[in-house]
Amino acid sequence: MFHSSTPKQMKVSSILLLFAAVQFANAATTPTFNEDVAPIVYHKCTSCHRTGEAAPFEFLNFRDVQKRGKLIAKVVRKGFMPPWHVESKDYHFAGDRTLTDKEISTIETWVAGGMPEGDRSKQPKLPSFADGWQLGEPDLVVKMKAPYTLYAEGPDIYRQFVIPLDLKEDKWVRAIEFRPGARSVVHHCLYYYDLTGNARKQDAADKNEGFRRLGKEFRGNALGGWAVGGTPQLLPKGLAYRLPKGADLVLSTHFHPSGKQESEVSTVGIYFSEKPPTQGFTAVQLPPLFGALAGVMIPAGDANYKKEDAFELPVAVKAFGVSAHAHYLGK
Repeated sequence: MFHSSTPKQMKVSSILLLFAAVQFANAATTPTFNEDVAPIVYHKCTSCHRTGEAAPFEFLNFRDVQKRGKLIAKVVRKGFMPPWHVESKDYHFAGDRTLTDKEISTIETWVAGGMPEGDRSKQPKLPSFADGWQLGEPDLVVKMKAPYTLYAEGPDIYRQFVIPLDLKEDKWVRAIEFRPGARSVVHHCLYYYDLTGNARKQDAADKNEGFRRLGKEFRGNALGGWAVGGTPQLLPKGLAYRLPKGADLVLSTHFHPSGKQESEVSTVGIYFSEKPPTQGFTAVQLPPLFGALAGVMIPAGDANYKKEDAFELPVAVKAFGVSAHAHYLGK
C-alpha cells in the first residue's frame, strides 16, 4: 500500500537526513586515537609517562590518554607540555620535544570530537624504551650509602651527598646517568668531585644523611647535572671531564616536598672515555653563581620582570649545549 507524505513530513525527513549527513561528515573528519593521536603521544609523551619515570601517570593506551584528554589539550596548547621550553627560530636543537601546530590542532580536534578510539588494528606499536640504564651498562655504578628522608610538607631543600669512589687512577668521564629513587621529589641534581676530604667531614658532622651547604672549593670541579625531564647524553667525541684519582663524588640535590614523606637513595652510573680528550671545553654561566649576585628584585605586581646579562667570547668557539634553569617564576 502506498502512502503519500505531507509537505511537513517531507521537510522533517529532509532535516533528519541532513543531520545524519553532517554527523557522518564530522565522524569522517574527526581524528581518532589509533590513527592520529597515538603516534603523537607515543613519540613525544610516553618516554616520561610510563612506569618508573618522572611523570605522574602513564600514557600507554587509549584509555590512559582518553581519561586525561581535556587536560592534555589544555597543557599542549599552552606549551607547558611536553617539557621543552626552548624557543628559537635560528637553530634546531637535538632532542626537540615540541609539538607542531598541526599536532596540537589534531589533539584539540580529537578532544572536541568526543575522543573516538578508531580502528584498533591501526593503533601503532608502543615504542621500545631501554630498561634501566639509558646509555647501556655504565663503567661504574655507585649510590648513596644511606637514604635521606624528606618531610611531607615545607620549603624546598638543597642537600649535598658524598659518595666515595676510591679511584686508583685518573679517569675521563663522557657521561653520567643519574637515577633518583623517589622521582616525585627530586627536582635536579648537580655533580661535583671533591679532593679535599671536606665533603666527608661535613657529612660526618651532620646527624642526617648528607650536609647542607656546598663550599666554594667545589665550584671548579663540576661534572654536569640532571633535572626532571632530562635524558643522559654523551659528550661530543673528543671531550671528557677529568675525574682525579682519590676523588669523592658529591651530589648537590634540590628537593620538592610531594605531600607525603619520601625516602631518597640516588644511584649514579658513570661512563668513562677510553682515551684522554683531544680538546678542552668550559661552561659560561650568565649570570654567574646561578644568579646569586645578580641583584634580582622583582617589584610587586610586575609579571614580566627581566634580568639581562652578556659575555663576549674572546675567541671563536663551538657550542654543544645550552642549559637554562629556573625554579618558580623564571622563563
